[in-house]
Amino acid sequence: MATTIPQDRSPATRPRPSGRRKGISPWIPNQHGAWAMLITPAVLGVLAAALGWARTAPGQRSVGDLLTVGLIVFAWFTGYAAFFAFGLVARARTARRRRDYLPPVGVYGALCAAALVGVLLLRPATAVWALPYLPLVAVAVWETHRRRPRSLVSGTSTTLASALLLPVLADVGGWPLTWTGPVAVSGVFLALYFTGTIPFVKTMIRERGNTGFLVGSVLYHLVAVLGLGVPVLAAPGRSWAGLLMAAVLALALARSVWFPLSARRGRGWTARQIGLAEIPLLLLAAATVVLALT
Repeated sequence: MATTIPQDRSPATRPRPSGRRKGISPWIPNQHGAWAMLITPAVLGVLAAALGWARTAPGQRSVGDLLTVGLIVFAWFTGYAAFFAFGLVARARTARRRRDYLPPVGVYGALCAAALVGVLLLRPATAVWALPYLPLVAVAVWETHRRRPRSLVSGTSTTLASALLLPVLADVGGWPLTWTGPVAVSGVFLALYFTGTIPFVKTMIRERGNTGFLVGSVLYHLVAVLGLGVPVLAAPGRSWAGLLMAAVLALALARSVWFPLSARRGRGWTARQIGLAEIPLLLLAAATVVLALT
């Protein structure tokens, strides 16, 4: 319903524009879909570290390792908070808004940097993980700077960084990181699953009705199923966890087809409904990783 604005207000009595968008706080990220990709690998990574310590002799576990895991998780969340606020700065249309959005970038960025310095002091070997992380973070920051925070490139870089958190924390827990080991397979699985949510959500919202985008989304999910399922089925010692991972990706494939087609047939889907509908699949994905690590 339209609102009539009185025309006799003087400049002194007109409401002054807010320094930030109504409903958006630069201190509290409001991208609910991103929280699943933040929390899930962090929880699974901490679990992997704990299981790794449980398999080693008690004397091989140190307070430094416990602090390292805590600092990595702290850096993960504060780093994202800084990235979120930076996105608001990049998209701000006025200098005033940019000034209002800058403080959380500095505060969260400083906290993240301090935590990472602590990680390096406690466990210098962790620095090797900067090799894959730096380009992923650089891509996400560049896309945000160019005001393309929701591009496929940006989304893929952030989901890969999310999935990478699992092996990072598992490494601190003493897991042997081999290409065919449970940690690596679980990390690849999470990367495939979370990356697939990006084109799927776009087919439901921003690219709704775009047939070419829908085809691309379905093809991605099909490649993901084959990319993980075929090696699992061909492996002589295939595990139930690996088979369940392939099954989860197959369900994600079915979801990538059914939901957009139901929307085209007239069913209305809100962003909230899409998110709630994804929760069971997310929980199943997390459960398969737990099974693989135990």
